[in-house]
Amino acid sequence: MTQEELLQLIDRAVAEGWRELDLSGQELTELPVEIGKLQQLESLILGKKVKGHEPVGNRLLEKVSGNNLKTLPLELLGLPNLRKLDISGNPLESIPDVVTQILHLEELILIRVELTEIPDAIAKLTNLTQLDLRSNQITQIPEAIAKLTNLTQLDLSYNRITQIPEAIAKLTNLTELDLSYNQITQISEAIAKLTNLTELDLRSNKITQIPEAIAKLTNLTQLDLRSNKI
Repeated sequence: MTQEELLQLIDRAVAEGWRELDLSGQELTELPVEIGKLQQLESLILGKKVKGHEPVGNRLLEKVSGNNLKTLPLELLGLPNLRKLDISGNPLESIPDVVTQILHLEELILIRVELTEIPDAIAKLTNLTQLDLRSNQITQIPEAIAKLTNLTQLDLSYNRITQIPEAIAKLTNLTELDLSYNQITQISEAIAKLTNLTELDLRSNKITQIPEAIAKLTNLTQLDLRSNKI
């Protein structure tokens, strides 16, 4: 999609009052400042997961339809109704500062964006209910995650995480936690605090034993511990 075509699409979206704009798979290298016109926008899709997996180096990662965006414009801060932002499949390498300033975001999805860490600034997004950071190269979960107390879904699968921090105990509204395909060696006692969990996925890690604490998760309907060292 050329910049001219994109500007025409934005004008059409403004005129017709679109609430969602899907720009995935358009080979975009930048997002124009005109994106700030979309005052009614609730969902902005700049990349998304598509069906299937593919080998990347020695890893099997989920397929995405993204763009070539490395930065995002400050004009996103002027979208008062934006609740969902999907930036999957863009070579960001880090979460743009502008994203952590969109305080009304409820869903943030960054699958395969080459992240190596979760910034402490993520703590500002206290309205998030869904955070999806699958298929990156994240090695640890920061203490800042404890501030996201409204989270109900957290997906950190297909990363390089080695341990579950105590901070996760603060996420008492979580119903779904996916830490599969990491390098976790033990299940933290902190997990016992997540009493609203219905789904816990820890398959394909390096876990050697199941702690007594897991018995406190009385609302679990799905527990996956396949492919570990138990």
